[in-house]
Amino acid sequence: MILDAGVVRYSCKRNLFYLAKHTIFNNKILGWLFKNANAIPVYRHQDDPTLVSKNAESFNAASDVFRRGKCLIIFPEGISFAARTLFKIKTGAARIALNAESKNDFLLDLKIVPVGINYSAPSRFKSDVYVEYGDPISIKDYKKEYQEDSKRAVVNITHKIEESLLSLTTNLSFIDLEDTITYLELIYKNELLFKESKKNDKDEDFQLTKEMIVAVEWYLEHNSALRDSYVSMVSKYIRYLEKLKLDDRIVMSRDEGFPKLLPEKPIKFIWFLSLFPIYIYGFINNFLAYNISINQLDKLNIDEVEVAQYKFFIGLGVFSIFYCIQTSMLFYITNNLNISLLYLLSLIPSGNFALFYHNKIIFYLRQFRFFRIFLKRSDVVYKLKEQRNMIIDFIAEAMDSYSIKKEKSEK
Repeated sequence: MILDAGVVRYSCKRNLFYLAKHTIFNNKILGWLFKNANAIPVYRHQDDPTLVSKNAESFNAASDVFRRGKCLIIFPEGISFAARTLFKIKTGAARIALNAESKNDFLLDLKIVPVGINYSAPSRFKSDVYVEYGDPISIKDYKKEYQEDSKRAVVNITHKIEESLLSLTTNLSFIDLEDTITYLELIYKNELLFKESKKNDKDEDFQLTKEMIVAVEWYLEHNSALRDSYVSMVSKYIRYLEKLKLDDRIVMSRDEGFPKLLPEKPIKFIWFLSLFPIYIYGFINNFLAYNISINQLDKLNIDEVEVAQYKFFIGLGVFSIFYCIQTSMLFYITNNLNISLLYLLSLIPSGNFALFYHNKIIFYLRQFRFFRIFLKRSDVVYKLKEQRNMIIDFIAEAMDSYSIKKEKSEK
């Protein structure tokens, strides 16, 4: 929704115009904000079928944007949904582009640039996002076809957009397997990091995810009799981890020896402990704002797709208010502007560090818990490792089978 548009705006470094559902403009404050953010109202059939005819105004506004050499961002699925699957592409983008070109005798040289937005965890704060741009689709290439059959031109451009978006995003054919595929992705990446010490390369990370999803879905489709047993195997392993309050990264070691309690390099752990005061500083300064933001979010009955933007805007408001209050109080006590400004500048980085450090603490606590489980019930640890190895073998088998099939088809 709003964040997706912001991500594209940031990544392409252009002053974009947007299409936004007209219901947003019914609120005077939001309407004013969106209008000044270059938003153009669009009238969707599901919002109010009686207003669809007003989209002619939206088409004219879009044409004016193009005549001025500006760029318009459109979400061609027509809906926002927090799932890794591409829904049916609507014809709006193609119709708007062709309409603008036809009014200007195809002299605008418009191009549709497909954009794939891929989140590692759409509703989690500070999750990774990978944005990839596809090859431009030149509208003037469809001039002759449009003049002969405008509907066919619209369909063909829409199909071209869909093909490109499929290659730019991770897509699940079996939407009911989303959770299972997500777990497989996590385990697979952890294994690669463990075995090959790979760096966090967003492009490589995206390609690995896409390759694994395609291979696993193809394998399950061609081995449908095994599908339920594989889903059960993955679910059982994840539930077992959650029950024991463990992390897959801790279980991933394939050796049969004693689990490691501390990092391999003790100096890293000593350095980690030395940073504890900074963690306390960041924790104290951000504790109230963080918890109030979370509590406000819990009170709202919102769809999963809206969680990320509500987190952003609620957090932005609450943290801004608290930071102003805290800085004002420090200035009142010290009467020193320089100290107060330094304090204000330290709040965001110290808060981010506290979040990172806290996650590390949780990881080490789980590592210690794993160590204790091994001492008391080594059979449980070996069972977890066995289950994990079965999952890794399944992924490897799926990817090998898919690679063989791909090689044969290319020949």
